[in-house]
Amino acid sequence: MRADATAKDLRSASERDFAENAGLLLASLILADGTLNENEVLLARKACDEFGIPGDIFDRMLGIASADPPGSFAKALLRIESPPDRERLASILFEIASVDENLDRREAQLLEAMRRNWGVAVAFFNKPIEWDADQERIIEAPGSRRMLVSAGPGMGKTAVACSRVAHLVEKQDVSDGNIWLVSFTRAAIAELKGRIGDFAEDPGNVFAVKISTIDSQAWKIRYGFSPEEVERLFGGFETGIDAALSLIDARSDDFEDIFGALEHIIIDEAQDITGERARFLLRLIELLPKSCGITVFHDPAQAIYDYAADDEAPFRFTDALRTLLGSTLHDESLKRIYRTEERSLLKLYEDLRLDILGNSDTGSEAFKAKAAMVKDAAKSVQKGNFDGDALKGYDDALVLFRKRIEVSQASAFMASSGIAHRLRMSGLPHMPLPWLALVFGSTEGRSLSRAEFVDRCISARDTFPAELYGDDIESNAPEARWERLRRLAPAGKDIDLFKLRDRLAGAPPDEFMAPEFGHRGPILGTIHASKGREADHVFLQINDGWGSQGRNRKADFSEEARVLFVGATRARRSLAVQGGFAMSSACKTDGGRSYRHCPSFQHKNRYQFQLGLKGDFDPLSAGRLKPGLDELAKRPLPIRCSAHLEEGSWVYRIRTEDGRPVGSLTNRVNNDLFEIAKRESRPLRRTTDRILNLFIMGFGTMILPPGESGISGLRPDAQASGFWLVPQIVGLPLVFI
Repeated sequence: MRADATAKDLRSASERDFAENAGLLLASLILADGTLNENEVLLARKACDEFGIPGDIFDRMLGIASADPPGSFAKALLRIESPPDRERLASILFEIASVDENLDRREAQLLEAMRRNWGVAVAFFNKPIEWDADQERIIEAPGSRRMLVSAGPGMGKTAVACSRVAHLVEKQDVSDGNIWLVSFTRAAIAELKGRIGDFAEDPGNVFAVKISTIDSQAWKIRYGFSPEEVERLFGGFETGIDAALSLIDARSDDFEDIFGALEHIIIDEAQDITGERARFLLRLIELLPKSCGITVFHDPAQAIYDYAADDEAPFRFTDALRTLLGSTLHDESLKRIYRTEERSLLKLYEDLRLDILGNSDTGSEAFKAKAAMVKDAAKSVQKGNFDGDALKGYDDALVLFRKRIEVSQASAFMASSGIAHRLRMSGLPHMPLPWLALVFGSTEGRSLSRAEFVDRCISARDTFPAELYGDDIESNAPEARWERLRRLAPAGKDIDLFKLRDRLAGAPPDEFMAPEFGHRGPILGTIHASKGREADHVFLQINDGWGSQGRNRKADFSEEARVLFVGATRARRSLAVQGGFAMSSACKTDGGRSYRHCPSFQHKNRYQFQLGLKGDFDPLSAGRLKPGLDELAKRPLPIRCSAHLEEGSWVYRIRTEDGRPVGSLTNRVNNDLFEIAKRESRPLRRTTDRILNLFIMGFGTMILPPGESGISGLRPDAQASGFWLVPQIVGLPLVFI
């Protein structure tokens, strides 16, 4: 039977079932990366022809899978039972995922689910099929070698770093526990954790590799010190970098013992390590044994954190490392770009990087010339402001802005139109994933069995939208979630719920944290917050004020050019330029909240006021709601809300348009309103009575440590379990001061 036949030609129910489920698998994999690739469709139609799947069934499955590719794939997987059918389908599924020579992370997750559920042996890695000579030289360099590797965007730096770890462990007999990977950002850490095992012949070989950021509050615990070692060396977990440096100098023998076993350190994004972080890391390198190798990746063209340095000329880690190590530090470089095959983008990435590295002219006109290079390479250049309608159909696009208030403005426009999207920028709270509340929110007692956990997962998956439960196929598997949780809080064969709450309430592993605000749709964010990320489609906002207003120092223009370069080089397939928003009059409170004076003829004291920052919403208030937010979580997102000042108090209560209570804002909001009034010399005895145009973008989980279960007013299920849903609330409302 040929695929150009129709469903009517199928002779039995079993034939129809196979055709629908096989067609759904093919369609789901094609749509997994958010695009409809013509070559993948052609290959799938050819497979349908061989399998006898009618064309109209395959077309119908494409429509069904478009709503939820991971969920559709998971359902179809369970319905294909014949081993021969599974083997044939596994082969074609892998071929479809590989036809564009780029195995997307989401495609890899589906294939991994297939391998796990069917037991089919399919080997695949998210890396180039063959390393180029530069990559291979770095990966296979002796473990004791000390290298400074220059690598531009899209040159496979992360893949090379992960493969170097695997090679050191499996080919050079370096202990995985004696390797330390250091990065500047949490996002990079999460990516390294997720990919390092892909490059090892046995992922278990690299399980003990230490991966950490250089953070003034958390570097110690992320490095892997035991609580006893932290207490002995630092007197607790709150020691900052300045105090840590003093302690290292005073007790260098202790630290030499701690670091004496290290065999290799890999440092990522080194161009962004400046100031005290640089001094701290250099001091640790001085304590390393001479046999410990070092691989440092950097790109001076992507140094975009100079504004945070205390000195006008920042103290750079890479410069000081050259001085410290001298001739023992070997310069290497990666040269070939793998992120894109689009000629215009390749030329832009190469030419703009060379221009930034080699052109000393960093004035306003030079910046505008660089912006013109970006526009010339773009697939489209749209005049005027941000256009949310242009994002329709680009569910996984990156939409990048220079400032946080610009992101907030665009988000407010999209939310007002009911368009789902996600947010990624600094200042927003980092929330545990909502599925934790959906699964554990009504638990009681000290432990939970595997069977009950699986039942709760299935119930949550069937009750709540896939975007809240988790539309990632790997996370959708209750067994996979169970194994990760048991590693955190084992209790024999069960999970210790008290121990789990204790571990997750403090500093949860990144795999349990929501990567963005919101759960689906294009990602709106700042360029800084999207550094290290990439997407098939990028919409870069270049407003007329960027590079011309209020930025007249050469150092400023130089950094703005690097920010522009980072934003423009996130695209794999297409880059579009929009006008964004020129909001040069925006200010910030001492706590970092953006606001902007927007007077009108009737209201001269009107301000745009960013809401939704960390600490703005009181999570305990959601735990006191009776009932909780479960029913609200079933509604389409975003959900419009407003906040009203409670009579006789300073508390803002939030409710939906139909009056559904959501929770409360904290005094941080009131304090910032008073701060703005003071700055603007406006007397303010009472804050505004209401704040309109707030939006629930999604949901996260509040996790209460077991020792704090006596908080008054919590409803019984929240009190007993310690888990409940909290809203992700944002907005850029107008307030009157």
